[in-house]
Amino acid sequence: MEYIIGLIDEESIELGNIRRTIKTHMDNIGFTISFKEYLLSGGADTLTSNVTEAVIEDIVSNSINSLIIDYKLMIESAKIEGTDIYKMVLDRVPRFPVVILTDVPDDCYEKEFVDADKVYWKRHFFKIEGDYSKDKTRNLFLNMERYIRQRSELTLKLQELLRKFETVGFSQDLYQEIISIENDLDNLFPQGQTRIEKALKTDDLKQAVALLQEAEKMISVRP
Repeated sequence: MEYIIGLIDEESIELGNIRRTIKTHMDNIGFTISFKEYLLSGGADTLTSNVTEAVIEDIVSNSINSLIIDYKLMIESAKIEGTDIYKMVLDRVPRFPVVILTDVPDDCYEKEFVDADKVYWKRHFFKIEGDYSKDKTRNLFLNMERYIRQRSELTLKLQELLRKFETVGFSQDLYQEIISIENDLDNLFPQGQTRIEKALKTDDLKQAVALLQEAEKMISVRP
């Protein structure tokens, strides 16, 4: 199995160091690793959103399984903070594994939306003989494997429930279970129109909503 790590950094030397560090610690992991570099183009006002949208598209299509972002990105004499991309990605996909590489970790810790465990101290990470580098790379692999496993398990569970829906038809319990799985999956990759919406015919959906509304009315009038 091959896992793909997205890389956001404007310096080729840094990109090479990331690859070298990760590949050095790949012994006995049971999978191969490849990398995808993101093109950093446009001005400071558009680069963050452009890169984020490219990342989201790849998450949806399962084209990357993790993301490493450099904290300081210098593009066309403009400085971009990688934490801005980090925030935009996790606002859309809260449980996607994202790491920030930086030489100034305290600057990242000051931002309330940044998970301190996802901040890797660059100069220690690149010291491949050190325990810090080994431990952080191992965490990267573990988080990536967990993400892939959860996404796969929930997708299979959803498919099973949708087949059941097609066989037995609408029921409130089944509908709520499907919606619950859809919500969990939305934290792993954005789905747009949910699969239950695609599976339900318009008349069935209207009937489902009507039944739920009727049930809520009955509950509300009980003494």
